[in-house]
Amino acid sequence: MSYQVLARKWRPQGFDDVFGQAHVTTPLRNAIRTDRVPHAILLCGPRGVGKTTLARILARCLNCEKGPTETPCGTCASCAEIAEGRSTDVQEVDAASRTSVDDVRELIEAVRYAPSPGKHRIFVVDEVHMLSTAAFNALLKTLEEPPPRSLFVFCTTNPEKIPFTVVSRCQRYDLRRIATPEIVARLEEIAKAEKVSLSKASMGALARESQGSLRDALTLLDQVLAAGGGEVDDAQVADLLDLIDRRMLLAIAQACVEGEAAAALEACGRAAEAGIDPRRLGGELLQTLRDLVVLRVAPDAGLVEASEEELEELRALAAASEEPRLRRMFRALLREQEDLAWAPQPYAVLEMALVRLAGMPSGDDVAALLSRLDALERQLASGGTPPPRGGSSGGGGGGPRRKAEAPQQERSEAQQQDRPSAAEASAAAPEPEARKPGAPEPASAPDPVRRARSEAQPSEEQAPARISDTQATPSPHVAPDAPLDVVFDQLRRFAQERNRGLFAALEGGRLVARTSERLRVVVPAAFAARRLEARRDDLETVCEQFFGSRLVVEVESADQAPQAEQQRAAQTDLARRRRQQALDHPAVNDTMDILGGQIVEIRPLDGPHT
Repeated sequence: MSYQVLARKWRPQGFDDVFGQAHVTTPLRNAIRTDRVPHAILLCGPRGVGKTTLARILARCLNCEKGPTETPCGTCASCAEIAEGRSTDVQEVDAASRTSVDDVRELIEAVRYAPSPGKHRIFVVDEVHMLSTAAFNALLKTLEEPPPRSLFVFCTTNPEKIPFTVVSRCQRYDLRRIATPEIVARLEEIAKAEKVSLSKASMGALARESQGSLRDALTLLDQVLAAGGGEVDDAQVADLLDLIDRRMLLAIAQACVEGEAAAALEACGRAAEAGIDPRRLGGELLQTLRDLVVLRVAPDAGLVEASEEELEELRALAAASEEPRLRRMFRALLREQEDLAWAPQPYAVLEMALVRLAGMPSGDDVAALLSRLDALERQLASGGTPPPRGGSSGGGGGGPRRKAEAPQQERSEAQQQDRPSAAEASAAAPEPEARKPGAPEPASAPDPVRRARSEAQPSEEQAPARISDTQATPSPHVAPDAPLDVVFDQLRRFAQERNRGLFAALEGGRLVARTSERLRVVVPAAFAARRLEARRDDLETVCEQFFGSRLVVEVESADQAPQAEQQRAAQTDLARRRRQQALDHPAVNDTMDILGGQIVEIRPLDGPHT
């Protein structure tokens, strides 16, 4: 096939053509200009940002007939051979397929030969993190003291897997993801050269979809051109790349911000009909809410990547709600995102999350509610009559919220009229008798707040069963005799601070058994049990931090719990019967009578000690 894809056709041939990596190209230029090129360079970064390209450009700069120079000619024999991959002085090694010590030995043998006809021997090792530990160790000595005019260029997407002994022998350069505006600018140049008509909105969509990789952006552009020819409209680009329509996202976000739950559900239904994955839709909605918060806080900082038309719509939407409410909406949707990965009906979870977002009150409403609660508690503590629920009747017309509260307020006032006030109750109560000298002082009557709280507390008969101190695991966070539901609530609150994902996975569960060695947790459904089993290591780590000792955590689903109880009871009964059979065995009794011994321990032959 004679066709060459755009990613190869438009590969940069010099430092000037490299986009978005000035922090790497500038020191490499200076090193060539001042003759301070190191013998080992490590290029790190995500996919498609120019690691191998920079290695080839560096090789051309050093072996060009006019070089070493920072601007290779690209026309000499050496530059042409390096560009075509047939130079004898530039050897590219794929470490993903050549990982053994023998492959490194071949590389070490090749280093010994002097460059010919070029000026430097350059070894480009791509995906170097795939080498084995033994291969890295075999390369250390040569990498530390290579022959003159030898250069190693290592390229990797995962530098954490490279031993520190190798990294310390190299000059490391970290390439960054390319910014979306720079990718758009490069796509415009290539589209113009290729005589392709593509709107700026479509180029922005391609740039965002590439996630900072210029090679991925060129690959997507190649795919678009193959589908639409010389002129492609925005609808074809969105359909070809399976992009989520920005109008649909804005419609859902606007419905949630304006508190229209029905409109949010209708927009979500249109997304479901279009076949959009709910997890992907939730992620895009998270990004939209993030953009709204950023535009609310810093509208002119240039931190939101969108077209001018989209920016205007987002600014108008951000101005319709306050920043605290938008942040709470973001956090609420973020918590629901994890449930989307495990839920049997992801769209149902997403729809309920949108209803919750639409019904989320504003920050002013929450502040007013807290102030009313404080005023009510102070009023009750002082023995006065609580204020009416509708609040003060100051100025301002009553909106739909105030009208809806009016009937309930009238009912509460009617109930208060039937109930005697605190002053009347104190007047009707008999006066206490004078205390005789030496008599114990009578206990003072609790105030209304304490009395209400004491009535709300469960009695000893109603309280859940407590585990004894000998069985319970001591914990610095909860009392040893605390009820199991209290222990589980404290554990979930502790997990919320340590691991938000584990906190979400424990939702709806309950603690049914707690001993000094193990915990037994029951969750509502089987999929929730599998979800929690996948986080067993995190769960046991959090339990160890909470209880102060290592515990074994057993996870069961509610529909499996009865079966597990039956199996456990059957195993216990079998062990008891087998012990009794051993004690009743004639040979055992005769042996004890003859030798005058006693039974210390009974061990089953096919299980652990009992």
